[in-house]
Amino acid sequence: MIRVRCINCNITHHYLPGDLLKLMGDIPFWDVERHMRCERCKRREFDVDILLPSAVQGVKIRVRRLVGVRMVRRVIWRDEKD
Repeated sequence: MIRVRCINCNITHHYLPGDLLKLMGDIPFWDVERHMRCERCKRREFDVDILLPSAVQGVKIRVRRLVGVRMVRRVIWRDEKD
């Protein structure tokens, strides 16, 4: 399990490595902060750790699961001079 904590607003989320692999590709876990942004403060400053919880701890942890990915399409225009 990967624990990601925002340094600025101190929010912690737990992810399964397989979900992060699907989303970001095969990158080292410490590079997750380059590819994520905090939903609350919009910063990219995280403390990233590997967590191996015991059975008792695993029951209490809420894990964020990947449901789907939406691609945002943005239109960019350029005016040409004649």
